[in-house]
Formats: sequence, structure tokens, C-alpha cells
Amino acid sequence: MAPMLPKHSNHDDTKGILLLNETKKLGIGDLSRYIISVDKKKLEDSGICIEELFLRIKNEESPLLRPVYLTGPYTFYVDVRPHNYHEDEIFEGDEVIPFCEHLKPDARFKTKIFLNKHSRVANTNTYSWTVDILSQLCVIPTPTLKYSFRIATTKKETKNGSKGKKPVKMDGFEVKLLDTSSLWSFPPKYPNKPVHLVIMTHGIFSNIGCDMLYMKDKIEETANSVPEDINPNVVVRGCMKNMGKSAHGVHYLGKRVAEYIIETVDELNKKYKVDKISFIGHSLGGPTQGMAVHYISVKRPDIFHPTKGIKPVNFITLASPFIGVIGDFPLYVSLPLDAGSLGLTGRDLNLKYTPLTSKDGLTTDGNAAKTKLILEIIPQPPALAIFERFVHRTLYANVVHDGIVPLRTAALLYLDWNSLAKAKRIQDRSSSTQEAATPNVPDDSSVSRSETGSPSPNARHETPTGEIPSSGIDKKAALRWALPLPSKRSKFKRGQVTESSMEDSSGNGSTTETDDNDANEFTAPPEASTMLAALSVLTAPLPSQEYIKNPEVRHHDAIVHDKIYTPKEIPRAHYANRPAIKKVIYPNESVNRTQERIARQWQMTMNWRKVLVKIKPDSHNNIVVRRRFVNLYGDVAVSHMVEEHFGVEASRKYSELS
Repeated sequence: MAPMLPKHSNHDDTKGILLLNETKKLGIGDLSRYIISVDKKKLEDSGICIEELFLRIKNEESPLLRPVYLTGPYTFYVDVRPHNYHEDEIFEGDEVIPFCEHLKPDARFKTKIFLNKHSRVANTNTYSWTVDILSQLCVIPTPTLKYSFRIATTKKETKNGSKGKKPVKMDGFEVKLLDTSSLWSFPPKYPNKPVHLVIMTHGIFSNIGCDMLYMKDKIEETANSVPEDINPNVVVRGCMKNMGKSAHGVHYLGKRVAEYIIETVDELNKKYKVDKISFIGHSLGGPTQGMAVHYISVKRPDIFHPTKGIKPVNFITLASPFIGVIGDFPLYVSLPLDAGSLGLTGRDLNLKYTPLTSKDGLTTDGNAAKTKLILEIIPQPPALAIFERFVHRTLYANVVHDGIVPLRTAALLYLDWNSLAKAKRIQDRSSSTQEAATPNVPDDSSVSRSETGSPSPNARHETPTGEIPSSGIDKKAALRWALPLPSKRSKFKRGQVTESSMEDSSGNGSTTETDDNDANEFTAPPEASTMLAALSVLTAPLPSQEYIKNPEVRHHDAIVHDKIYTPKEIPRAHYANRPAIKKVIYPNESVNRTQERIARQWQMTMNWRKVLVKIKPDSHNNIVVRRRFVNLYGDVAVSHMVEEHFGVEASRKYSELS
């Protein structure tokens, strides 16, 4: 029976009750999720009358570790959410949603939680909150971070916990702790129905447990709300064996993901039946999951057997370097990558072949893959047939502010620039003032979606891929996609997709006066700075409380292009069969030819849905909402991805798969 304690008010700062006092350690990719529940009536029956509780979280590491980032950072991310808060719903009132983007060593995070309508569970006497504490270690897997967490009825009592005081067990107060392992091993909602396995893959200096958590939460939330008769019955998993091993190369990372998938499928099949699988990869996670599919196609072809195996459903990437980054990074970045500053991974992304490396799982023919680049091998047979069978192949790419994985490589080289130009002109017309650097994007006009595409005839069919030209680093120009120089604009024409219906008998596209006018009005997105992109991780502005609480003010972050590209729209190869003298005149000729070859291999036999987003810096992390509130600018991309691939309409489509 709970002890009877004297009544006290939350305004009494001399008396209080310590309800929770614990310390824990978290490693790379680890988090603690506390679900706090208060039964107000039970507390009142025990003589405790409160309207608020006090929380105190402290980073217990030495303050000497504050400037150490190469092996850290030794910080925590913390946020507190009342039960009725939801990112996509208006949160009324003045109550603040508390969070801390960097809880540094020896620093404290203090806040109050209120027993009010925002935390009340339906019409019950229970009030609930969720507290997430995430380790931000990202480079080396060996360190751990220690934190202390206290909850009390008064602010003063949270300080007294440091004296070793034990918390009081109260009937009506409950704290449930979910660690990384439990959060990433939820069972399917319907154990007797077939399971749709969703595999998530992280990027460089990233992890599954913390960095992909927001997307995991959203997928489970959306999928579990789908009616039972068409419910996809998802199980979300991610390989945690690659944390701290970003430099080991795409082949190494992909092989480990593949082995994890094989192990997970075999384990799940002991209790359930896995009949569908989806892949979601961020940044380097895109090529890594592609390598995993390739490895499985070689080592365990039974898993993707056309009639007896698992049905491949979604292959989704977000800001992934499909064709490497050598053409997009400045020399001061690409040269260190060549020299091994990022190990084999840097050379893979710089399209450099590294001899004496493992070829395990690359091909059924022992000689075929000896000298090919890993990014070129991934979409080759036997994996090609599996990639072609995916119901959806969707890529998300940042239009601006991503100097880590620029648009050119994230969008697989080819885009309908003319449709983008039209969308931009609509934005400009809808803007009421000239200062609108990020104008509202009308939903019915700015998004171009079709099965066949509708590019302008201005895209000549013999003109293929071009590089995204660089431009000055001007913030207003970047937000307005200002790139007026015709010499730069012409480079985009090589990357303009074609429209087969506009071809004449000779196979050449026709160009009209209207098309020329459209081309002259075209302003393309500028190339993001690699240096600024890296700095934006530390200097990017945080979302305001209004932004966090009101989704209606987030229209500046938007989907600006959403279209399904077919093989018929891919223009002719530009760099194939060019004279050898071009290699002398143009130093990047060989690189461009390789990138073009990789891009075409991915697209010549299958459709791709390409979704371009315009979100604030740091957009490379925002696009997956790496931290719930710090990177909330990317919620537009995550919400779109989740609804389009795991919502009701998508689930209905999957339920009809034979």
C-alpha cells in the first residue's frame, strides 16, 4: 500500500517528493525512451496534489570533453513531448515543447511538465509524457556517455537526488523505459498475418538507433493505423553492425546489411511469415542497401525467388549518392578522399577502383567484377532483375542546401528541368512580395506527377546528362534558384529528359519558339557548398516553437517536384563513344562517362519516382529528421515518404499483390 504523505502544493519549494532518480550509460546509436504516466486521482488519494512535475537531466561526463568532437561529440539530444502532441497537428496554447539539441558534458537540462489537456490521455485521470534521451556519439563505437535523470514534485527536490537519495515509490506514478533494443524489435501488430519487413540503412557517421528513429516511429504509427483487412503488418528493423565503420567501403557495409537481412528473415520466419520487404536508405545507406540486395541475389537467390520468395515492395533512398560525388566535390575534398581520408568508402564515392579487396558476393562469375567500380556493379545482374521487380523505386533529393550529397547524384542525373522551371514561375507569381525567398508552393500546380511525364519538347533527344553547374554562395540566390547565365543554363539541357511522343521520324526532338522562351526563363537551383553544408550541422537555425507547434506555418519547406520517370524519357548517352581527344580537353570526361553509365544502368529498364524537396539547412540531415525537433524542417519529406509508401492507398495496393 502506498504511504500516506501530507498534502503539499506545487508552489511549496521546501517540501517535495523525489519520484525518479537513476543514472544510465549510452553508447553510439543508443537511446532511452521514458514514458511517464501519472494517475492524478491515485496521487490525490495518497495526499499528493500536483499540477506539474519537475524534470532534471544531466550529462555526467567531464566538462573537459566539451571541445572533443573527433571521437564524440559527447553530448545528448533530449526532448519532452506531452501525450497529445503530434508533429502534424496544431498544438494550441502557450505551453512550450521543451528540447535540448546538445546537452554538453556537465550541463543540465531542466524543465516542467504539466498535468493539463495536452498531457491527459483521452477522458481518463491519467496524464502521460514521452522523454527521449539520445546519445550523439557518431564516430567511434567504444565510448559511452553517462547521464542522470530525476523527476520530483518540486524543483529543489531534483537537486537533492545528487546526494544519493532514493526515490519514493508512489501508487499513481509510473515510468516505463524502452531502450534501443526494445524500440527496434517491436513484433508485428497481427502475429497471424504475413509480415512486411522494412529495412532501414543509415549513412556515413550515422546510426540506426537514433538517426533513423523518427522515420521508424512515423512508419509504425501510419502503418498500424491502416484498417486490418489491408494492414501491411510492418516490422521495422535496421542493421546496427555498421555503426562506427563508415570508412570500410560500400561492399563491406552492404555485405553486413545483407547478412543481417538474411539472419532477420530466417529468425522472423520461425514465428511469422515474411512475404514482403522494403528498403529505406539515407545518404550512403542508399548504395549500401543496393549492395545488400546485390549480395543476397548472389548468395541467397531463394530469398527473392519470383514465385516462392519474398516480394520486393519499396526501394527508397533519401539524399543518396548513386553515382558518387567526385563531380560535385571541390578538389580540396576529393583529393583527401582519394588518399583514403574516408577509407575505402571515400574511394568508392570518388569512383576509384581499389585492388586487393574482397569480391565476395559481387557476381556469380568470378572474373566479371574484377576491375569494375562497386557503384557500377550494384545495379548489374543478377540484382538487376530484383530491382526491376520492386513495386516502387523512389528517390528523395534536396534541391538546395545539400553539399554532402548534391542534387545531381541524388536524383540519378536526369530530371525534367522544364517542369521545374514551370513550377518555379508559378511560385514567383503566387508570391505577393519580392522578398519571398522561399515562396509558398501551391499543391495543385508545383508538383508534377504522371506515369509518362510531360517535359517540354525543348529537351532534344540527342542531348543527355550534364553536370549541375556551380554558382555563387548567396543565400537569397540559393533560395530563389537564381542562375541566370545562359552558359550555365545550357549544361542543364544535357540532363533534360525527353518525351518520346515528340520525336520525329529521325529521332530528333523538335524545338518551338515557345520552348525557347521557356528555356530562356529557366532558373536552376545552385550547387550547394560542401563546406557550408558541413558547417550547417553546427550553425543551422533551430525551428521556432511556432514551427514545432503549428504545421500550417511550414509551407516554406515543401515538395517542389514529384514525378515518375520512365525509361522512354531517358535521353541518349552523351559521353559514350566520344573521341579520345575529349579526355585531354576535358579532364572530367572519364568521370562523366562512368557516372552516366551508372545512372543509365539504374534507369534504362525501370521506372523511378523522383521527389525533390526544398527544405532549410542542414537539409542533408533534415530530410530524414535525424533529430525530432532540431531537424523538423524535413518532416515534409518524411511524411510524404511514409504516407505514399505505407499509408492506406499504398497498403491497399500491396494487399492485392499475388
